[in-house]
Amino acid sequence: MELALEDRVAIVTGAGAGIGLETVRRLVREGACVVGGDLDPGALADAGPPARIAAVAVDLRDPGAGEALVRTAIARFGGVDILFNNAAAAPARDDFLAVSDADWAATLDLNLMGYVRTTRAVLPHMLKRGRGVLIHCGSEAGRMPHPLLPDYSVSKAAVLMLSKCLSRAYTSRGVRSNVVAPAHIRTALWDRPGGFLDALAARYGCGRDEAVSRFLAHSGLPAGRLGRPEEVASLVAFLASDHAAFISGEQFGIDGGVVPVV
Repeated sequence: MELALEDRVAIVTGAGAGIGLETVRRLVREGACVVGGDLDPGALADAGPPARIAAVAVDLRDPGAGEALVRTAIARFGGVDILFNNAAAAPARDDFLAVSDADWAATLDLNLMGYVRTTRAVLPHMLKRGRGVLIHCGSEAGRMPHPLLPDYSVSKAAVLMLSKCLSRAYTSRGVRSNVVAPAHIRTALWDRPGGFLDALAARYGCGRDEAVSRFLAHSGLPAGRLGRPEEVASLVAFLASDHAAFISGEQFGIDGGVVPVV
């Protein structure tokens, strides 16, 4: 399918690795120009032609981060048509009682308020042009919370409502808002030291490879494997295109069939 993104400019947050990095690569292959924001955007140097990618070192917890990304998009590429809110943290916890007020504040500041601030920065430009696409990275945990991720799960449930609010307010003015909700996508959140995979290994009392096998068995994941970041990127690219012009206010699971109807 030709997505016809040649004249589009996208901002992708959390663009330095995983789903964000693969989304930058996919959007560039589809013809878009991309501003990628990340604490460490170094990997973007190899994500596509330098003339079509602008890498910005930015902390999405900074109230001015969204404005910095928009300024770069306008200065380098003349505007902004697409926002993929993706930067997030998923700290593994022992249980709900182990999460302090400071932990809650830190997770919500990035996972929810980072989305709010960046959306607030791009919206005036989209509304002025009468078109735009907002895509937010949610999670299956927003509907089916995981006991090791209480604050993360709540933040992703909030992202669903944020997108609904934006859709109700701005679809009639040409700006669509949707959520992609990945589940069990093997990214750095899984594999980094102290990440989700180490937490599972500790919980099961086994090595990392065995932890993956046990997790797949216990989760009942129908696909029988973990997902890949590029599979999420394909969905994001479709939603960014005019092929999805009548889609707004929706959540799209990309979860190997694990989330039940709710």
